[in-house]
Amino acid sequence: MKITFFLRGLGLGGVERCAALVGEGLAERGFDVTLVTLGDATNLWQERTRRVKVVDLSQAWQPRKPWTWLAGWRAARQLAREADIVVAATFLMPLYMSWAATRGLGKRLIGWVHGPLADVDASAHMNPLHRFACQTIYRRLKQLVFVSRHARASMGKWLKQPEAPGWDVIPNFVENIEHRPPRYPGNPLRLLFVGRIDVEKQPTLWLDTLSALVSRGQLAKLTVLGDGPLRSQLQAQAEQRGLAALIEFMGTRHDVADFMHRADFLLLTSWFEGCPLVVLEAMKAGLPVVTTAAGGVVELFGEYANDFVSPAATGEALADLVLAQVPRHPALAGQLRLRAYDYDKNLLLDRWAALLGSPVTLPARHVLDQEQNR
Repeated sequence: MKITFFLRGLGLGGVERCAALVGEGLAERGFDVTLVTLGDATNLWQERTRRVKVVDLSQAWQPRKPWTWLAGWRAARQLAREADIVVAATFLMPLYMSWAATRGLGKRLIGWVHGPLADVDASAHMNPLHRFACQTIYRRLKQLVFVSRHARASMGKWLKQPEAPGWDVIPNFVENIEHRPPRYPGNPLRLLFVGRIDVEKQPTLWLDTLSALVSRGQLAKLTVLGDGPLRSQLQAQAEQRGLAALIEFMGTRHDVADFMHRADFLLLTSWFEGCPLVVLEAMKAGLPVVTTAAGGVVELFGEYANDFVSPAATGEALADLVLAQVPRHPALAGQLRLRAYDYDKNLLLDRWAALLGSPVTLPARHVLDQEQNR
């Protein structure tokens, strides 16, 4: 069976990483997988996409150059025609192209939804035309795959309709990570943030949390892995608040696991999340997590949510949770490692395979008709 994913690119983003992991995993199970990139020819996941075919359309079709639209659509149309199932790996560009490329072909089209779109829209204030186009297509799709129950509920809220029977939930997964040696935190406490420094991550809460810990007599230092538009603003605020010596900006790094092994806590202060890969990594590593109640992240902890989710999105509440975790640190690390088995790669790839059907390519309709007429 041929599965074709349309996505923006294969860069550092979470959607791109998920597409690479799922695509490669399905290829291992016998599916013929193609990843079609529309916005960027860069493939940073070559080591993890050896079994899949990667097709770059970013040169043939460019959204800001109308004279390329027809050629791009024809190329996407041919790829869709060759596929048994087409997956729009995210909204906007991949959703539009998947929809346009499959019109009239009778192909099974699945929308893959990675975030709570009602929250995303409230934060980003989507262009009204994009909002209308995305909502119109999502309402017409018979099958959607969400990375969390919260993302599914958010779609219902955004579309102003009940959750539909064809709306399935398959969480994300990550590669295996070496377990972090169990130990009690030292002094200072070592906090770690991994991600984009932008509004939806509420980075001011990092400073509030450090300040609250210091006011309680507990020294703590935060290491930030990632970059974003608010970095310089946050650095200036840290200087003004006398916290600059307690926060270290390391930029984008590829050795996140090494930093997790040295850290005492993963700090997540997001306004909203779908199914954050960094939390899944921390769970596998056995790194205790301190997080806001950011949508889908709460689901990851199951019955242990109160041990890891702050009751309020304030520095004081987050600091309280950090200090409450200190005496239970090794036990909490063990809880997370056990919980991580629910997000095992093979388990979730089996769910993808069951959703898609047999990897054996089904005969074309005209072949079936010929056989029936014999």
